[in-house]
Amino acid sequence: MVAKEEVTISEAEAALYDRQIRLWGLEAQKRLRAARVLLIGLGGLGAEIAKNLTLSGIKSLTLLDHSIAVANSANFLIPLENVGKNVVEASLERVQRLNPMVDILTDTENVTAKNEDFFSGFDVVCATRLPVEESIRINAICRKHSIPFYSGDVFGFGGFFFVDLLEHEYSEEVNVPAATLKDGCTAKKNDPSETKTVKHTLNYIPLQAAFEADPSSQLNKRSWQRIKSHFITMKSTDLGSTTVAFVSLALASLYVDLTTGLLMFRSQMKRDPEAANRQSDIAKLCEIRDHILHEMKLDNQMVDSGIFETVFGELSPAAAVVGGVLAQEIIKAVSHKDAPIRNHFFFNGATDFSGVVEAIGF
Repeated sequence: MVAKEEVTISEAEAALYDRQIRLWGLEAQKRLRAARVLLIGLGGLGAEIAKNLTLSGIKSLTLLDHSIAVANSANFLIPLENVGKNVVEASLERVQRLNPMVDILTDTENVTAKNEDFFSGFDVVCATRLPVEESIRINAICRKHSIPFYSGDVFGFGGFFFVDLLEHEYSEEVNVPAATLKDGCTAKKNDPSETKTVKHTLNYIPLQAAFEADPSSQLNKRSWQRIKSHFITMKSTDLGSTTVAFVSLALASLYVDLTTGLLMFRSQMKRDPEAANRQSDIAKLCEIRDHILHEMKLDNQMVDSGIFETVFGELSPAAAVVGGVLAQEIIKAVSHKDAPIRNHFFFNGATDFSGVVEAIGF
């Protein structure tokens, strides 16, 4: 992790971030002002994250993506005239316009070409649109350099993200009964309360370990019934030449494994499901689903193939929700204010438009 420098807030910054400073305090804003964030992947989800982090007033945001901007993208930062250019270069002007006080940097190289030294220059790394294997590689590097890591994606109506904050200390304001009243009496149940700052520490696990966890065996019955519609398990699965699996399902009443199946699909096919190949891609997703459920000794009928009808493209409403929550989690982690998510967030925009937070692998 890069060395911290003394940060001061100018009068112009104090005026711009006045509401935020009132909300989480000057020290938290100073921490944000010192943060250098790397954002990998600038699709619809990446655009939402970039917008929210830039507005928050971080020190710098590096946008890394080697892909080309296409028409009808969920990335609202790309003007029509920039279609055909590199996606980060096409988005740069609109991102910078959001907050001229934040340094917006671009990198058009493929992330797979980046070595360990490159990642060590950031305070936070957030990865989107990557194969699981690459996310695991980057997470391992981040752990080596004590850098918080986030990884997320949006598929159609749903999305998810994973958080690894290593060992994270944060503070939160809590109301506690006043120790004594003015007359010296001990406070009782209905006595006035006062606000107190309490510090906590949370430990996290790496992405690789999360894949090997079986949440169905670690959660109590009530929690498992609540989460299984979004997520069944994360474990390493060898399917042909690909050894990956991220099981967290899709978007229906049994939303099982969609995310795993989708990330396995991405690793094998070197792309995401495409509407132009709808039937063949659904067939491939069903094949992956059958393999995963067989490994888990579950009935194939448990996950209806109809859930795969909702995973095509990257829909802006889902990207806005997942990107908003993910960016807020980065802000909380950098500022060390309030309890962060530990360690998964799943969003279902197909049925009940709800999000679920679960600690998997602990």
